[in-house]
Amino acid sequence: MSKVLRKITASIAAAVLCSLPVANSLTANATANSNARFTYRKNFAVSISQTQAIDHISVSLACRSANTSAPVVYKLNHTGTLYQGGSGAPGVYNGGGSFYPTDPNMKGGMVSISVYCNSPSDYKELSYTSYAYDANNNLLGDIVGAGPTFLVGDLNLDKKVDDKDYQILHRGLLDQTNNFQNKVEFSYFGMVNVAIGGVGKYYSPYSFDINNDGYLSKADDDMFMRYLSGTLTRFAK
Repeated sequence: MSKVLRKITASIAAAVLCSLPVANSLTANATANSNARFTYRKNFAVSISQTQAIDHISVSLACRSANTSAPVVYKLNHTGTLYQGGSGAPGVYNGGGSFYPTDPNMKGGMVSISVYCNSPSDYKELSYTSYAYDANNNLLGDIVGAGPTFLVGDLNLDKKVDDKDYQILHRGLLDQTNNFQNKVEFSYFGMVNVAIGGVGKYYSPYSFDINNDGYLSKADDDMFMRYLSGTLTRFAK
């Protein structure tokens, strides 16, 4: 079987990949969520201990559709080809896709899936999947996993995105980027300790990646400030 045919077959076979339904879902839900201000995100990463060559990964996320957009998958700071897809049932959105990295030996964060909501309470997750395959379309076990789905910007987990979260973000980014002098590619499997008012807490580093580009930098701080000021409606992905 040719490489191209394998890709087409894998894309069709993946449960998340039915391109026509997801397009319809996005269109139907666009008006209802044109002013949606809250973004939920789930990040998918490949284990740092894996040694098998990866041809592609397939991921999906299903959620309730009420006041919520269809999930959309984004690739992070890696080169490769991303195929979008999705499906749905009454009251349910299921979105995701397959990503073919240029480097078959890559590790760490590969893709994320994002959903917009009118309010934090509107997001109701139903299920998610994450699979990795080799060049012969064989399933590779225990290679790709997902972090908890989180409200982007809600670092103190109070279901709000406000200046309290910004204090945590700003402090954490200063520490990680050496006062914004560096653009840091972080580990998806590590933790960031941030001390506010003399009290330190641990956070997943990807929760500081506000613009979802796979790096920690001043751009994340700037985007958060634009959100708080109202010049940015929501975090785009």
